[in-house]
Amino acid sequence: MAEAAPGRPGRPARWSRDDIVEAAGRIVTTEGVDALTMRRVARELGCSPMALYRHVRDKDELLLLLLDHTAATLPRPTLPEDPRRRLVVLWRQLHDALAEHPWVVGVLAQGDLAGPSVLWLVEEILTGFVASGLAPRQAAAAYRIVWQYTVGVLTIRHATTTRAAEHDQDAPQVQRTMILDADPAELPLISSLSGDWPHAWDNYAAGLDALLDGLLPRA
Repeated sequence: MAEAAPGRPGRPARWSRDDIVEAAGRIVTTEGVDALTMRRVARELGCSPMALYRHVRDKDELLLLLLDHTAATLPRPTLPEDPRRRLVVLWRQLHDALAEHPWVVGVLAQGDLAGPSVLWLVEEILTGFVASGLAPRQAAAAYRIVWQYTVGVLTIRHATTTRAAEHDQDAPQVQRTMILDADPAELPLISSLSGDWPHAWDNYAAGLDALLDGLLPRA
């Protein structure tokens, strides 16, 4: 489906659904998902908003198409035989892919929108949990637990990075300053960690290992 240029019968297609999805991708990458509207996409393409509705029903359908387009770019890694190691590879791949597209995390966390092109990855993760000794329902619960952890880490990372970019880099960091100023007599553990306070995105691997250790049956 494509939109022909007005007033020029027989002229090759000018706008296609793929063009619209690519324009939407440029907008969410540079301006954030809140900036995505049909009118904004039309302006990006230099056409009228009504022209878009011939190809895309509404913003939700456009987001679905964009999510699926992004999910389709995920490579299928060579997976190890060991189920636990397989789970680590799959979750790290999902984490790293979402870190490259932080707008996706916000969309997935807010509702039911998801692209079917990512279902193979979900299936592989569930299969890894089952191969590790969990029943299918337990595997689904384990998937949700690790998914919520992953989304939480990425959400904090994106929010922190965005805030840092919007503020003066030389401005004092409130949390950091508070920890550095902690009284060792009253808060000995916090004070002892002041030089190495962990950040959510620095210890994703450690958290993933801890979750898998708790979720998987012991040999």
